[in-house]
Amino acid sequence: MASALPNTSRTHLSGSAADGEPQWTADQLVRELGSRPVEAMAYATAWAARLAHPGGEPVFPAAFQWLRDHQHPDGSWGGTIARPHDRLVSTLAAVLALQDAPHPWAPAALHAGVAYVQGHRCGWRDAEGETVGFELVAAQLTAQAAARGLITGAGFEELAALRRDKLSRVPADVLARQPTTLLYSMEALEGILPAATLAVHAGPNGSMADNPPATAALWAVTADPAALAYLRSAAASTGGSGMPETYPIDVFEPAWTLYVLHRGGLTTPDTPRHVQRLADLARTARQGIGQSSGFPVTDSDDTAMVANVLHAHGHDDAPLLSSLLAFETDTHFLGFPHERGAAVSANARVLEALARRPHRFRTQITKALSFLLDQRREAGWWSDKWHLSPYYATAQVAFALEHTAPHEMDGTRQWLLDGQHADGSWGTGAGLPEETAYAVLALAATETHHGPVPPPLYRRAHTYLRQHLTAPEFAELWVGKGLYTPATVVRSTIAAACAIASRKAAS
Repeated sequence: MASALPNTSRTHLSGSAADGEPQWTADQLVRELGSRPVEAMAYATAWAARLAHPGGEPVFPAAFQWLRDHQHPDGSWGGTIARPHDRLVSTLAAVLALQDAPHPWAPAALHAGVAYVQGHRCGWRDAEGETVGFELVAAQLTAQAAARGLITGAGFEELAALRRDKLSRVPADVLARQPTTLLYSMEALEGILPAATLAVHAGPNGSMADNPPATAALWAVTADPAALAYLRSAAASTGGSGMPETYPIDVFEPAWTLYVLHRGGLTTPDTPRHVQRLADLARTARQGIGQSSGFPVTDSDDTAMVANVLHAHGHDDAPLLSSLLAFETDTHFLGFPHERGAAVSANARVLEALARRPHRFRTQITKALSFLLDQRREAGWWSDKWHLSPYYATAQVAFALEHTAPHEMDGTRQWLLDGQHADGSWGTGAGLPEETAYAVLALAATETHHGPVPPPLYRRAHTYLRQHLTAPEFAELWVGKGLYTPATVVRSTIAAACAIASRKAAS
């Protein structure tokens, strides 16, 4: 879970602390980029708990206490907001870790977890929020749990069929020859290729695709000291007891952070050096950029976001724009090769980037725009594969359409105006800070074409957001192999929206 920002001095700010809170938050977040990029989550922590030295001693003993502290009352593990895919794989991973745990509380926790799995085995069907690699991971975990006698195999056959279908899309010889996104789910590739064959794709930091569970599977077979060193670093990045979804994210985290802060009119003394680092990476990126400088596979989302950040700060984005064409299909842009479903957010990001060169990329702009409009829901909102909230996806589309096709945002603007709760928030249940931030950013993006948003709406939003600038934790809304929180990205989004709401409430 995310932790509160440290109580450091604010004496460098002019005026009162309250007046400068968004700017102070931005200063600190950018200064401390990389220090705690992704909070601990259940799925990855369960895999850490499964690791043992040759004598049987747990490699990460603190992971068991983390699992004990984060089991939900219904027996499951996973994000704060219950989503079937996340809860199923997280709970399966946890019960497998606890079966032989040397703790007196483990049998009761295990029993409750197994009861949850047996009672929710079909909950994922037709549900939104499918987690990364679900079609591989869920089938593998259920097979392991059934082999250990924890669950009966009945009712899980459809998961096995999903796994076969996914693997049929990527020939096994491709896995041996070149890195693919399947490496991110290496723990679920048992029986496809020997781990030693896949080990050649391990990164310079010892990891398998910057993913702790995949690296745990690598270490379990190879005992590679570099893999173990990576896992210890990943655990340390969350505070030492739990594991993150992914680590590091030294492209994703600064790019998303700097982008939203720029939208909020917030810059910091440390901004230029982070922008320059992204510019240096871009100069050598012939086939795009991935979520980290060492990630084995590039993607259109990170590539486009870095291009947008570089452009915003006066750097050349032309090479990255050209590399985006490698992700183009007949109807849209892929996020990754062999992708099973295109991401709205990635296509929106690509559109925003390419729209700066309308004469050069006219065909691609039309294609991305058509795809986004085809994906529009009901009154004018969007959903996305990388985030649970429709406010996230809708905000990314609003950023792309504000100059490209602002007339298409009429219904979206009204949907946003109608969605605010009485306390100034938007989103799930009684509202969430991150979702509120995306709603504010999206509304602000509509103003150039649609005119000002009523100031009372911004005043309510500002009051709510200001109360959550230093909240101790945030709901896990981002979709990986489980649900997770990239804390700095979330906090920077809230700070940017708070700054916008403050200015516009006073206008």
